[in-house]
Amino acid sequence: MASVTINLAGLNENAGFGVYTGKGNGKDGQVKNGSIFAGNINGGMADLIEQKRAQARKQATKIIRDQFARDNEITDRMNEMRARNEEIAGELSIFAKQRNAYIEEQEALKEQYGVAPDSQEQKDLELLRKAGSSLKDGKFEGLSEEEVQRLANMGEPTQYQRRALAYDKVIRHITSMEAELLDEKMANTASIQASKQAILEAGGKGIRNAKKAAESVLQAASDAVIGMLWEDAKKHVEEELEKVMEAAKEQAEKKEEQEEKLEAIKEKKEEQEDLAEVIRESASEQTKLQDEIKKIMKEAELLEEDMKGLLVDGTM
Repeated sequence: MASVTINLAGLNENAGFGVYTGKGNGKDGQVKNGSIFAGNINGGMADLIEQKRAQARKQATKIIRDQFARDNEITDRMNEMRARNEEIAGELSIFAKQRNAYIEEQEALKEQYGVAPDSQEQKDLELLRKAGSSLKDGKFEGLSEEEVQRLANMGEPTQYQRRALAYDKVIRHITSMEAELLDEKMANTASIQASKQAILEAGGKGIRNAKKAAESVLQAASDAVIGMLWEDAKKHVEEELEKVMEAAKEQAEKKEEQEEKLEAIKEKKEEQEDLAEVIRESASEQTKLQDEIKKIMKEAELLEEDMKGLLVDGTM
């Protein structure tokens, strides 16, 4: 009887359950290279397995890609903050030039209006500045009674004082914007340093974890595929084995019939050879018999001649 081999290898990849018979082309669940694959036994099983694996590959790829995206997002954000700091540096340079220009113009007002540094007009300007910064809720904080009385008796501010206070307001606004930009730059720098430190501490932990998660997804899919294969195998293996065993039995019976025919031919050949030998022996005996007959006939002829001779002698 022909040998039968059950192959359980390759379950993780190619539905490796198979039965070896040594023939077939592998189409529609048939034998291919000596194996019937479980994935082809049931018409839709191969498609289901491929769908399961494709879905797992897609999910695993997404996990890795999302982690790369997060890592790149951090890097991109750091680069954005670096670029913004460069912009801030440019803005601060512009503001510094503008602020210095207004300060110079403000200083030039003294000469333009002929105000001496130690004049009363200049002292009243300084008091107005102090009063403006200390006024809260309609009250002056930090001003003496004499300073408050002076403000009350000062009268209308001069044109010089009005112009100088207007410059103060512009300069304060520029200084405020510079402070905001400096705070933003410091915050960006701190965030960049924190991100760099986090990356150093993580040491690629994020992508390693993502790879482990992706491997888990692929492993789960592989386990599910194996389970599907085993379920399909349990449903169809007995039927397939029965077909194979019947085929093997038929092949063995045909071989036995051929052997019996060969044995009959061999026996007939031996009988023919025995008959030929008998014929050959009979022919040899026939030849001897003919020789004896010829000899007897020859002797009979001699005897007849002798009898004739005797008859002649008797009549004389």
